[in-house]
Amino acid sequence: MATSSRRTQNAAANASEPKASKAAPTTATPGSAGSAISAVSQVPPLPALTLRQVQYFVALAHSRSFTQAAQALSVTQPALTAAIRQIEFLLGGRLFERSAHRLTLTEAGTTILPLAERLLNAARGTFDDMTSTFALQAQTVRIGFIPSVAARLLPVLGMLREAHPNVRFALSDLPNSELVAALARGEIDLGVGVRDDADEAGHAARADGFRCDDLFDDEIVLVTRRDDPLASVASVTWTQLTERDLAVFVRGNVSDSLQRTGGSQNLRLEPKYRMEYTEPLYALVRSGLALAILPRLYTLHLHDPALVALEVTAPRVTRTVALMSLDGKERGPQVSACRDWIARHLAT
Repeated sequence: MATSSRRTQNAAANASEPKASKAAPTTATPGSAGSAISAVSQVPPLPALTLRQVQYFVALAHSRSFTQAAQALSVTQPALTAAIRQIEFLLGGRLFERSAHRLTLTEAGTTILPLAERLLNAARGTFDDMTSTFALQAQTVRIGFIPSVAARLLPVLGMLREAHPNVRFALSDLPNSELVAALARGEIDLGVGVRDDADEAGHAARADGFRCDDLFDDEIVLVTRRDDPLASVASVTWTQLTERDLAVFVRGNVSDSLQRTGGSQNLRLEPKYRMEYTEPLYALVRSGLALAILPRLYTLHLHDPALVALEVTAPRVTRTVALMSLDGKERGPQVSACRDWIARHLAT
């Protein structure tokens, strides 16, 4: 049926085109009108798939419901169904498996979804740049960062704004796994996060297609009460912590670091408490319920006289903070300039 449909469309298209002249071809001289026409004819055609059709596919892939997707897109359900059929025809295969009670992505649909999301996000960012050219004479650089680097990153961006007032930022603080995923989908241009072989969600910051430039190492430290016996020395060892209750952030890679360190040293370093935010973590320490293990970046503005941050040695554990982007796919010169600025002022 698909082959018959294509033949019908081609026949209709050929019938509507003007008949080519049977006159003998002429050679165009440089600078002539014929030369200009020849140059224009060499421009490759755009694919028939439209951004709106891509948007329909992504919306349906996320909702897994024609009714919900149609409502979200403000179109009728028959129109959405027809659009999805057209997309499948243009791409050459089925994107969804349909049954009476379930809608799922095919293997091809699962592969195409992140590519479609990246295309939409790149298109939105590019359109914003095009409109801001007239409105603000500026390009918005989308930057994601893990919360712990904010105290070091934001002053650097402030200096960049002072030096280049036309630069605008869209900033998002994200857990490292979400930051890497947002970068892969094209939702952000630059990410400042932890460079690791694979984080807790399985996203690899060293994966093919990523550019990853190391900025600095961030040490894992211990926060304890100032009246704790451990606070009498400048640093402690991991062995001294095996019999103590430990608290970490529920997200991030500190738990993974503890497991790796404990495994390499044959030590039991299993956190008892996992907190979402810094203040509950510190409250556990103030109350004497636990010792906190966290990156030193979080302690830069720790001004609580009851608490103290200590180095942990044997071994010293660090994480590498890196500047990440999609390799070779920066949206424009201001994104590249912003990347260079961050690398120059944040790297140590």
